[in-house]
Amino acid sequence: MLIYPHELRKMDRRKFNTTKYTLEKTDKGISNHNYILTINDTKYMVRVPKKNHESLGLQHEHEKEILTLVSDLDVPTVLFDEKEGIKVTHYIEDVKTFNECKDKDKFARCANLMKSLHTKKAPLFIFNPFGKIEFYKSQIKECIVSFPNEENFLEALKKEYKPNTLCHNDFVQGNILYSNTKDYLIDYEYAAKNDYRFDIASFFSENNIHYIDQRDQFYQTYFDGEIDPMIDVQVQAFERMEDILWGYWANMLYEQRGEQIYFDIAKDKEKDYRG
Repeated sequence: MLIYPHELRKMDRRKFNTTKYTLEKTDKGISNHNYILTINDTKYMVRVPKKNHESLGLQHEHEKEILTLVSDLDVPTVLFDEKEGIKVTHYIEDVKTFNECKDKDKFARCANLMKSLHTKKAPLFIFNPFGKIEFYKSQIKECIVSFPNEENFLEALKKEYKPNTLCHNDFVQGNILYSNTKDYLIDYEYAAKNDYRFDIASFFSENNIHYIDQRDQFYQTYFDGEIDPMIDVQVQAFERMEDILWGYWANMLYEQRGEQIYFDIAKDKEKDYRG
């Protein structure tokens, strides 16, 4: 189905030197709408935030700053509207998401992407997961999830928390793209300074990576073979914290948007936390 969303009118058409275009909505994205924009046989990807996006507490001026640091990792940006959060990038043919990729080395390939990101200069602004948890909880009227011993667990983890690394903070499978010529890490809405173990936990948790050999392939590449024997214990603690974080995030969005996907995410996170 071809559609012409109102949001596109806010963009600078002079960039494309035309007012004739088509937009086709895709099934990609959880908190954004994503479209394939076609102009003169050239394709682009367009990200448009869904309603109530402001409740996520995102600052697109921060994302704009991050985009200047990650041009070697991200798909090239054509337009970025920091006020509306609309982003247009080139359309890359023949890419596969993490789930779609069948390469047995895909865990190591993601480790290389993450390691490259983590070596870049960290910004001044922080993604504070503990503060985010409290913020998301404050927006919820009717809680549909519960996490036993939540307060004690989070207080203990705070003592180990070290936010000193540029992190992506959202390693869901659709943000990891593989092609025959280049691998990409996309969508930097949540990117900010954080603890590097948060990203590792995000990758494992969001992609259900529980097998030892898969995690070890990642660790071997990320740490260049010099692996702290306690790292997986630490990462597992961050995975539990992220179950709490994204469980409340999904609970909040389920209330605001009424979409089943958020209810399912919330309950999945609750289940994962409880083991």
